Amino acid sequence: MKKTVLIILSVMGVAGWTSVQAQLINVDFNGNSVGSQTQWGSGWGGGSGPTQSGAALIGGPSDIWNGFSDAAMGFTDNTTGVTGPINSAPLALNYANGSASGVTMVVNAGGSYDANEPGWNNHSPFTTAASPYSNLMQDEIFSTPLATLTLSGLAASQSYQLVIYSAGDQNLSINGDPTVYTSKVGTFTVNGVTQTTTWYGTQNTLIAGQTYVQFAATSDANGNLVINYGGTPINQAAGINPETDVTGFQLEVPEPGTLALVSAGAALLLGYQRRKALRA
Repeated sequence: MKKTVLIILSVMGVAGWTSVQAQLINVDFNGNSVGSQTQWGSGWGGGSGPTQSGAALIGGPSDIWNGFSDAAMGFTDNTTGVTGPINSAPLALNYANGSASGVTMVVNAGGSYDANEPGWNNHSPFTTAASPYSNLMQDEIFSTPLATLTLSGLAASQSYQLVIYSAGDQNLSINGDPTVYTSKVGTFTVNGVTQTTTWYGTQNTLIAGQTYVQFAATSDANGNLVINYGGTPINQAAGINPETDVTGFQLEVPEPGTLALVSAGAALLLGYQRRKALRA
């Protein structure tokens, strides 16, 4: 009996070690004021911000992120900003260990910008605070007013943990009037469930409902997952800016539960007992 228990524990240990190797896809949007240039005629930006590395809300210190510049997403001053959202070409995504995932993403957005804009006397609070999440949170894509991120090539009807990051710059006014808007509300809908973030321009760490939202997401029967963002109505009286910003996201396949480990041990025990009975 003692030997049997040891065998079961060994199998569960191996299964448990395998389970912690959960697949994780990290995405960081590295735009730099494309779209904002057209909209405001400011002439800044047009490059690419830095890419996050390591963990954010989930993940580990050696994790690799998929970073996408304006050029990669197909954003130019001639196609974004005032003209509304456009679609990127399908973008290939790698896992956090650097291997190809087979998953692609189509970015639909009104443009991008970097919260560190000296021309606007604006700086990302994540950058000024030297936050470990500065590279992730300082630059973003935005909605005008409703946009999507579409993932394809996922396993069909698979459950995922999805974390969406949202922040912006410290300019929460319209036309330079600080009395018009005092906060920015981001709206996100996945699988029919809607969550919001409220950005005050001062946060410099990861705060649920302010700089990120978290979903239990499920791909459809074709292996697609659509993230809808934007669409918050203008509410000047309540001090709400309708723009939704997305700095990046993480998509993780949940680890197998304890039941799976117990089942593996039980199956091995049954086989061991059968062999023992045949030898008797």
